[in-house]
Amino acid sequence: MIDELAYKIQGLSSDEFWLFFTGACVIAAACFYFSFRFFWRYRMMQDTPTALLRSASQGYNEFKGTAKLLPGEAIIAPLTKLECVWYEYKVEEKQSHYVRGRSRTSWSIYETGVSDGVFFLVGRTGKAIVDPDDAEVIHSRSDSWYGSTPYPSAGPKGFSSRSLPIGKRYRYSEKRIHENELLYVLGDLRSFKEAIVPTNSESLAAILRHWKSNPQQLLQKFDKNKDGLLDSEEWEQAVVIAKRSLAERQTENSDANIDNTIEKPTDSRKPFLISAKDELTLIRHFQYKSWAALLSFFVFGVAAVWMLGVKFQ
Repeated sequence: MIDELAYKIQGLSSDEFWLFFTGACVIAAACFYFSFRFFWRYRMMQDTPTALLRSASQGYNEFKGTAKLLPGEAIIAPLTKLECVWYEYKVEEKQSHYVRGRSRTSWSIYETGVSDGVFFLVGRTGKAIVDPDDAEVIHSRSDSWYGSTPYPSAGPKGFSSRSLPIGKRYRYSEKRIHENELLYVLGDLRSFKEAIVPTNSESLAAILRHWKSNPQQLLQKFDKNKDGLLDSEEWEQAVVIAKRSLAERQTENSDANIDNTIEKPTDSRKPFLISAKDELTLIRHFQYKSWAALLSFFVFGVAAVWMLGVKFQ
């Protein structure tokens, strides 16, 4: 077997040999790159501790929580029409062509798309908005089925007369993450606190009326010059403090004034990962991929060196 392969390599023309040799070198280099890429991912996961959303520092963190939809317009997967927090879809068209007098068929991309909608990650101590743009997403659900129209008239388990093999054939693929699924996320945490003091007139008026109901306490708190009266400057100071008190009360009762977002890291070397698989499963997944890519690097590297030796021995 080896001798027969060596004989075929010696019989290759110069152009054919360098084409195969270059191909082996390119594949070996790609395998080495992906081996390092997968190794870096699982090392980052092992070295990054899980943070709590309420107490996490700004910047790169690891989070675990539950996926939740934001209030308002839902995120709908375009092919299955199912509600989800993230989707990616692909429509392929079956095409026929002739090669050396024989009919061949292949699948070409008709349309692809990925969700850009944001969603909540709800943890034990808080929640954050996840922006999945440019993230590496590991989904939990996937479907693939066929039809005869560019857009399916029925889902993967539905039936439609249009799904019969009449006319052009299409293949539909869709990946999703659904609400209430547990997620593992690596990304940058950013917190934005509103700087504008709330001016809800009714709530503010209620606070000021309550203060005015006790004039002695009001004077003791805001009468800086001790003349027994509140001048315009002192009253303005009282209004500002009332607004701050209102803002603090709203912050205690709701997190509406603080938006935490998890987004793509500013450091391009750090992965932005959203996964429906747990951390240990992901670490094993990337370890196996790293080992397989490293083994492939040695196989194709040795093959390229062997080809060179056979050709020019």
